[in-house]
Amino acid sequence: MNHKLLYTLIIILTFNFTGNSQEREIASGTKQFNKYAFVDSQKIFLKVAEAGYESSELFSKLGDAFYYNADYSEAQTWYDKLVEKYPSEVTPDQYFRYAQALRANKEYDKSVEMISRYKDMMNTEDANYYNGSSAEVRTGYVNGTYEIEKLNVNSVGYSDFAPSFYGEQILFASTRDTGSMSTRIHKWNNQPFLDLYSANVENDGQVRQATKLKGSVNTEFHESTAVLSADGNTLYFTRNNFTKDQYRSDSKRTNKLKLYKSIRDKNGEFGVASELPFNSDSFSTAHPALSPDGKVLYFASDRDGTFGESDIWKVTVDESGNYSSPENLGTSVNTPGRETFPFVDNNGKLYFSTDGRGGLGGLDVYSFDSEKNEITNLGEPINSTSDDFTFIYNTESETGYFASNRANDPLDDDIYQFIRTACESRVTILVVDKATGEPLNKSLVGVRDLDNELLVSGETESPNASYLFENPSCDADYFVRAEKEGYSTAEKLINVPKESSDVTVVIELEPAITTIPPDFDLGKLINPIYFDFDKSNIRSDAAVELAKIIEVLKEYPELRIDVRSHTDSRGVDAYNLSLSERRNQSTINYIIEKGGIAKERLSGRGYGETELLNKCSNGVKCSEEDHQLNRRSEFIVQDY
Repeated sequence: MNHKLLYTLIIILTFNFTGNSQEREIASGTKQFNKYAFVDSQKIFLKVAEAGYESSELFSKLGDAFYYNADYSEAQTWYDKLVEKYPSEVTPDQYFRYAQALRANKEYDKSVEMISRYKDMMNTEDANYYNGSSAEVRTGYVNGTYEIEKLNVNSVGYSDFAPSFYGEQILFASTRDTGSMSTRIHKWNNQPFLDLYSANVENDGQVRQATKLKGSVNTEFHESTAVLSADGNTLYFTRNNFTKDQYRSDSKRTNKLKLYKSIRDKNGEFGVASELPFNSDSFSTAHPALSPDGKVLYFASDRDGTFGESDIWKVTVDESGNYSSPENLGTSVNTPGRETFPFVDNNGKLYFSTDGRGGLGGLDVYSFDSEKNEITNLGEPINSTSDDFTFIYNTESETGYFASNRANDPLDDDIYQFIRTACESRVTILVVDKATGEPLNKSLVGVRDLDNELLVSGETESPNASYLFENPSCDADYFVRAEKEGYSTAEKLINVPKESSDVTVVIELEPAITTIPPDFDLGKLINPIYFDFDKSNIRSDAAVELAKIIEVLKEYPELRIDVRSHTDSRGVDAYNLSLSERRNQSTINYIIEKGGIAKERLSGRGYGETELLNKCSNGVKCSEEDHQLNRRSEFIVQDY
């Protein structure tokens, strides 16, 4: 492809690079769970697990506990066990958190696999949330969507690329043969050399006819990637190292690229070009871009100090037209790959193409916000699995152009026009008490992307405990997390549609118990304890639940509990009373023997069917679920 000629005229190297995952900001402090909020949940669950008990709930709670505390290594350990032993019980959110833990531990391939499972369970079709080690290439990641159309001015079988704003026209590079008697053919790709062409832009944004740029800019060698100064009188462009009719090369006989400047004469044509002083015969300097005020000139180069195959550099331009020493933009922009084809819009945002990040394939277009130090992949449809480059954008009309070889032979680039449709969505977050529905003003809210990066945060405001997340990305997923002292932390996945939308999400927080009140039933904190039919021995699933009660008793050495066992109404009353008594004694003995709990801290008896919680008494037809409410074990806290 001819745009690759403009990197080097001999060999194009390919370079695969996977970016390191970024560190995540996680809210500090112990995040206690809904049910075990009055104790250190990690400590209790960890002790139960270390005692050899296993359950999906145990592993998921431990994984979540360590995840929320940013201990991703421990979180991965427990998510590993959860996914391996209880795959059918893993929730989408747990797959998501597992993937994040894996990414933090640099297990990128497995992380991608878990994200795939998450997306399958969520029924999402977008396959670009994760690509290698980066989530930068999501479709619709930027605010807004793009509609693209190939320009009619493209020549079939030839390369057309590097569009540039040229007053009311556009300027671009092409290998087309405009009918000269003698056409020079480049040996590398058997195409004519590049020249600069201008063309009128019609009302529909289309460009249908082109004329070779008049004046002295075009030569018998390559000219391309030009930028016009704001006053329209100076043209910077790229050319082979060909100055004053002399064709120069480096020690390896490679002809490098250089930047040139041409001034418009009184006839409106650009005169003989002069090369810029920071060029060299030993490296390439190419693809100019100007800041809106014309005081900074950006370009691509592989000069000494370059991190990869080529980097984005800049120089300042003073009022006399003098240039500062070239400055590398650094690792915020540049990678060990190839950064090239810069452009700066009217707001000062830098755009460029690179193959050094986790993109869709080939060169992808990225933007760089220097104030936020933020890199953004523009996503589809601007980017594709082919090379996408020489992106330019008019911020006022929200239209622009770029080049790509997505539809052609790799040597045949085409120019596309695009229009950006802005997404003006808003997300209103409401935080309420789950039990009462009352708004929880001054709750802390954080919005995170799927990389778990904290995007915005703040407090909910009166009167309805609302927080407004403005300017979210179109067609994007976010995790919204809410927390408040005295309540358990909760989060919810939300999706912002492609179209402009007002999205409202309600997060319900459960009150956290900070002390254990008298008469509180610890049985509410565990899953039901089941016994086999007509049996009173402790089953393995019941042992996991009793292990939690044991750990609470160990955590609170002064705590005393009264164990109460109940049955449903089915069967003979006297038999149910006797059965519940045997089960009660079996439960107490297990806690004493397995947990090492002093006998005097425990009391209890069986109540049979004497304390039903509903209407399901003898002779009343009830569902199994209704009967289950009555078959329960209670662990009532006594004064301590």
